[in-house]
Amino acid sequence: IKKNEKPHIFSIAIDKFEFEGQVFVTVVLTDITDLEKAKEAIEELHKHTQDSIHFASLIQKALVPLDGALDPYFKDNFVIWQPKDIVGGDIWLFEGLRHEDECLLMVIDCTGHGVPGAFVTMIVKAIEREIISKLQKHPEFDISPAQIMQYFNETMKKLLRQDSSDSLSNAGFDGGIIYYNRREQILKFTGAETPLFYVDLDNNINMIKGDRHSVGYKKCDINYQYKETILKVEKGMRFYLTTDGFLDQNGGEK
Repeated sequence: IKKNEKPHIFSIAIDKFEFEGQVFVTVVLTDITDLEKAKEAIEELHKHTQDSIHFASLIQKALVPLDGALDPYFKDNFVIWQPKDIVGGDIWLFEGLRHEDECLLMVIDCTGHGVPGAFVTMIVKAIEREIISKLQKHPEFDISPAQIMQYFNETMKKLLRQDSSDSLSNAGFDGGIIYYNRREQILKFTGAETPLFYVDLDNNINMIKGDRHSVGYKKCDINYQYKETILKVEKGMRFYLTTDGFLDQNGGEK
């Protein structure tokens, strides 16, 4: 409806009632022009934000390994990676190393959900690329997931300036790192608040607990030494590594 030559939007409420045998109808018009303009502005802002997050998800998906990356190293494998809010703080990284029988797998749960967590995964990926580059250049290194985890801890604290108590930032991650050498048939594991599950040849389910010490947070000791477990691998053994995003799902008896 035009009001003073300007279009206005009204909501209309109509009610009918009887009184002393007569039927009455009431009509109430409410000017909601300002409310509708605010709604349109919010919807436009929401669309812009969602478009940005969807584009960011394409970048994050480019960080994780391609489908089939594990195939050359393991007879059977699967990956479940489903960010909670289009983008998320959980990420997995996988690299073949210095020869075709050597690889490194990381499953990482970064601080926060959605966009904040996704930002931290970018830092993790950058540090991971630096680590892989160093390992590729030095074939004589005895690869240690514990030392890699320690390097993550030290580097993240320094990058985010969390090595001082007055830091405004407090980000980090929990996660597990597996080094597998098919030639030597050994698997090395280090976990930060993250266990490794494996099924042996007798079909028993075993759990190797990770350290009760996260990575990178202000409370984390920059000189903390993570423990490392070495397993002799036999054909038919199965290994499972997961963030708590899978373990904490609702449903079922527990």
